[in-house]
Amino acid sequence: MRFHPSRLLVHATIALSSFSLVMSSVHAAEPVSIGFFSHLSGNFAEYGASFKNAVELYIDKINAQGGVEGRPVKVIVEDDRNSPQEAATVARKIVATPGVVLAIGSWSTTASLAAAPIFTEARIPQISPTASHPDFTKQSPYQFRQNNTDDILAQYNADTIHKKLKARTVVIPYSQDDWGVYTGKATAAAIEKDGGKVLLLESVVPNSKDFRPLVSKIKALKPEGVFLALPYQEASIFIQQLHQAGVDIPVGGGIPLTSPKFIELAGKTADGVVLHSIFFAGDPSKKVFVDEYKAKYGRVPDQFAALAYDAAGVGVEAIRRVIKSGKPLTGQAVRDELANGPAYKGVTGVTKYDNGNVKKEPTFITVRKGELQLF
Repeated sequence: MRFHPSRLLVHATIALSSFSLVMSSVHAAEPVSIGFFSHLSGNFAEYGASFKNAVELYIDKINAQGGVEGRPVKVIVEDDRNSPQEAATVARKIVATPGVVLAIGSWSTTASLAAAPIFTEARIPQISPTASHPDFTKQSPYQFRQNNTDDILAQYNADTIHKKLKARTVVIPYSQDDWGVYTGKATAAAIEKDGGKVLLLESVVPNSKDFRPLVSKIKALKPEGVFLALPYQEASIFIQQLHQAGVDIPVGGGIPLTSPKFIELAGKTADGVVLHSIFFAGDPSKKVFVDEYKAKYGRVPDQFAALAYDAAGVGVEAIRRVIKSGKPLTGQAVRDELANGPAYKGVTGVTKYDNGNVKKEPTFITVRKGELQLF
């Protein structure tokens, strides 16, 4: 057989072209990795479950549509048990996972703050759906939040009890943690700035079950209302014991009480409690999200699910813009898109970051006959 160099060149060219196409296809199919962490066990696990459900709902939808610019999205799920030590541990696991370019978590400010230095050092942006303490986004340019800061929420809290429930003299039990301490004091300041009077501002140790001494104090003070800066577990026990003592005064509550778990645990004693939220499932404009969530999980999404859904949404769109730009997909590139990208319209309103923060208007809601309704 006679050797033809030209034929060899043709075959080599075809082989190289085929190899390039295969490698291009492989590259296009490389997954985009996102870390997710929250408390999925222990106290307040209901909040973490809402987060996880919503993030998975959003990512499943994206993957069903072909992924982000043809690349499937993979979520690395970790349980931080609402512990700062565990949050730091799982943050290290997430940043050690090759290809992670975004982290979503955690629920509490305390856990989110513990994880922040790890993500900052790795140059991976961290979006907390609910960390509301102002200090969270002051950690570095890599921290972002979906919820309003506690100073903004404090005014909404004051409006709840002072303007909506018309209580001029108020008592405030608050949770003895980063969120509760700030929220209790800031809410008290906002109430007094608006002309109200706070008769009692008292801390509650997490996992408390006996509120009778506190209820006795409240009964003696005869306030016109009470504002609960507590998680759903303590709040539900407190309000039951308040009713058992015959104290029938208006009750307002912070964002943690928008969880359906509060109504479930408090039962009939939750009726009449007034709250504020940046997501209300009964809003017709949220119907698509609500219906999809109900179809998958058999329950109505709460504000925590909505915030996590938007955290996934704004993060994925930032990733999409990086891929479309042709730049290498890195945590730094995603951070820059989050900080400088266009506004994102989600189910909790418009997300446009200003030094990692957002501002969203509240909707006032009340518990009536075992369900949340517009106030």
